[in-house]
Amino acid sequence: MPSFISGAVVRRRCGMTLVELIVVFSIISVLIAILLPAVQQAREAARRAHCKHNLKQLGLAMHNYESTYGQFPVAANWNVDAISSTVLSGKSWGQALLPFIDHAAIEMGFDASQPIWSGAKNRALIATPLPTFVCPSVPFIPKPATRWSSDTVAAGGRLNCGIVPSTPIEATWGRTDYIVTCDIRSPLKSNLAAAGVPSAGMVGFFYCGDQNALAVVSGNGVTGAYDASPTISKVTDGLTNTIMIAELAARNQLWEKGKNITTAPSTDTPAAAENFVHLLNQQTHFGGGGWADPNNDQWVDGGNRDGNNDIRDVNGDRNSCVINCTNLQARAYYSFHMGMSNFTMGDGSVRSVSEYIDDTLLAFLITRAGGEVVGDY
Repeated sequence: MPSFISGAVVRRRCGMTLVELIVVFSIISVLIAILLPAVQQAREAARRAHCKHNLKQLGLAMHNYESTYGQFPVAANWNVDAISSTVLSGKSWGQALLPFIDHAAIEMGFDASQPIWSGAKNRALIATPLPTFVCPSVPFIPKPATRWSSDTVAAGGRLNCGIVPSTPIEATWGRTDYIVTCDIRSPLKSNLAAAGVPSAGMVGFFYCGDQNALAVVSGNGVTGAYDASPTISKVTDGLTNTIMIAELAARNQLWEKGKNITTAPSTDTPAAAENFVHLLNQQTHFGGGGWADPNNDQWVDGGNRDGNNDIRDVNGDRNSCVINCTNLQARAYYSFHMGMSNFTMGDGSVRSVSEYIDDTLLAFLITRAGGEVVGDY
């Protein structure tokens, strides 16, 4: 056999030609491109299932609390001295549930003689990460922090307990991606009015009274009666048809349509850019992103479909997107699940709801005593 032929055979036996290597690598690249999305989808499916499990556990804890005390925990409670502008104490629904999610030791560790954000012991406890309150689909988010002072309030922040503390309050919280709803506001509220729902029925599962829909306030200098006892009997629409806990993920950062927003869009007018600064300050300090934070409740009024909420129409004439447009508190619900978000209903069941659900239908699910016919969704 000629030597050049035998050499070619040897080379052929010892390896592949350059063309063959390129073909093999191309095939591998195609296979990876095909398989990678499937792997990512499988991982997200597992994370979404874990998130639903968390919500299921919180729903069970709510009902165990109700069995123990004859009512569900109030959404939030502030005890203030309005005359001296002193916040005496505050408590969230998340803290109230601690004994019912295997964290009784944390609840018992609080120094009840001080507000939860005061004293080394309390400050350490409220900063404790608790996996039950965190959805694994959410990207890494630093622990939310609050600075409640005249400066942050003047910059656009606010709390519904009606005062600015004489001494600034600072706290770092263990994060939560779940929230409860107290009320509905316009423009989403207008959908209920158009459907014939009476104003008395336009309240959420944890409604706390006409004068203050976010928190129950008691203490020196505070007047008014508050409905601070959410009970099963008040959910006349049926527990199955009423949202009890929802996803509002990634606080106290501001997210819009899958993007973490830290600056106003370049297309904003000067007025809109100024409004953005106020909204970002509100979210950063008072977004309620901690499980022990009494701010971890909201009314829902709907957000803009494009996620940009820098200008609020005074007439409430906005597209009332309520799922996955923005995580700005008091606008809507927000998750990192593609096309949907998870909700714990009043009976403790967990439902995945499409972000394309009809606004009016979702408003029906928020109210506890609207008398609406929900149907399938």
